[in-house]
Amino acid sequence: MFFQYNPDAPVPSKIHWGHCYSKDMVHWVRLPIAIAPDQKYDINGIWTGSTSIVDGVPIIIYTGINATNAQVQCQARPANITDPTLTKWIKWSTNPIITIPNGRDPSTAFQDEQNNYYLIYGFGSDELGGQAVLFTSRDFVNWTYLHPIHSNHYDVFWECPDIFNVSNQLVMKASLRGQDFWAVGELDPIQKMFHPLAGDLGEYTQLVDQGKFYASKSFYDPMNDRQVIVGWIAEDDDQGEKRGWQGMHSLPRSIFLSDDGLQLRSRPIEALKSLRIEESHRYFHNMVLPSIIPFELVPDVSGNQIEVMINWQFPRDQDLDFGLSVRSTSDGSQRTSIGVMTKANTAFMPNWDVPGWDYFSVPGITNSFDCQHACDQDTKCRAWTFVSTRQVNNNCFLKTGIPHLEADPTCTSGVKQQHGKNQQQLVWIYINRTLSQQNPGASRVPLAGTILLESESLNSQWFLGLNIFIDHSVIEVFESQGGRVAIATRVYPEDDTAEHLAVYVNNGPTTNQNIIIDTLDIWTLNGIWA
Repeated sequence: MFFQYNPDAPVPSKIHWGHCYSKDMVHWVRLPIAIAPDQKYDINGIWTGSTSIVDGVPIIIYTGINATNAQVQCQARPANITDPTLTKWIKWSTNPIITIPNGRDPSTAFQDEQNNYYLIYGFGSDELGGQAVLFTSRDFVNWTYLHPIHSNHYDVFWECPDIFNVSNQLVMKASLRGQDFWAVGELDPIQKMFHPLAGDLGEYTQLVDQGKFYASKSFYDPMNDRQVIVGWIAEDDDQGEKRGWQGMHSLPRSIFLSDDGLQLRSRPIEALKSLRIEESHRYFHNMVLPSIIPFELVPDVSGNQIEVMINWQFPRDQDLDFGLSVRSTSDGSQRTSIGVMTKANTAFMPNWDVPGWDYFSVPGITNSFDCQHACDQDTKCRAWTFVSTRQVNNNCFLKTGIPHLEADPTCTSGVKQQHGKNQQQLVWIYINRTLSQQNPGASRVPLAGTILLESESLNSQWFLGLNIFIDHSVIEVFESQGGRVAIATRVYPEDDTAEHLAVYVNNGPTTNQNIIIDTLDIWTLNGIWA
């Protein structure tokens, strides 16, 4: 694995390519720097790139930042193809191989049936919007620009575009609007244009991860016949330089598709189980929670490098808010809450806001019912908010996803309903960082993803599993069963004792039913470095 790295300081300047290898994508061995900025065409940095296998030879194409800070595409090849770790790389003699347009982040190349190679990288402008531009070559050295393979106006530039197959479906991914988005689609074999089949890049139903996850790269794992994605989890406070390091990779995630083939799913790769220290395993089951419980420690459990698997059971059609706090002090004064929220009626929610992710302000709206109707009539709308204190033409906001819930007496919000034959329940999975740290320079932005639970049964209970990885300042949360939600975030508790777990119920059932933790498993994890 290659990664962007500055050996001199934890700042994004004079970027090199660091290098490490692994036999299982879990346990890693550090290698010497693979590529350094030492030529006129890359003297100001070796930025993102990808490796393609060409006639059995791995070839890197990367973005070099030249002496005038222009972005050019360059190539490097192994010095010794028989070296199993590919430690040394030689830059191509005729670099740069592509100089215009002035974009970056070339992806892994692909071929057509005539053995033509195709390469994409990120580009865009205010006028053009964000784009993935397409090039073709017969020899992998001489490249001809064709056109944008796909573009839209959700942002003015795309970074780290990627195109790959999952279960015989074509997926395009790109980084824009500060997050990573994907779309399932088709490639026109003649025009070489990508056409989304459902949502598009930049629409918030299409997030790869609902949290701090960006500039990801996917690759095919032939040993397990799967596509794997790894993202960059950046710092989320103002202390990175003082700590001496900034940013890291996410856990590797296996990518798969929903049953209808139109939605991307992900879950941590199975090999991560090898990090578990089995003798540390703690197990709880059938924990029945009171209807209100502000904060209660899980007994005899602590750690800042742990894995948690929790399976919740909760009643249907109720207004609920409950969860598990991690990285907590014993008194809860510092803690991060990983919670579940449901509403009995999500179609029309007075006194609630779903802030953010607006794509259209509907003109001429004077009441919340008309705002709801506008969303119902709009094919892209997934949720809406009407703000009673705003003036007409700036009071009804349509959204391409379903943001987190936030109480606000000036707002009425709703979620467009999906009508099916099964019982349904919209569920918010959230991370609340309000008490995660004291530093005012650390982000406390709430994070959330939604899933629609469905069941053919008339059982009065829902079941939801979460897989949580905690590695000091990093938290990654996954919905276990269907891979429908992934949320990565950063927290920085100043209190060294903030290693406890606790449960809470902010809003419990109003009937005689209970919120139950069916099972709770906790392991301490080993480190990844060999």
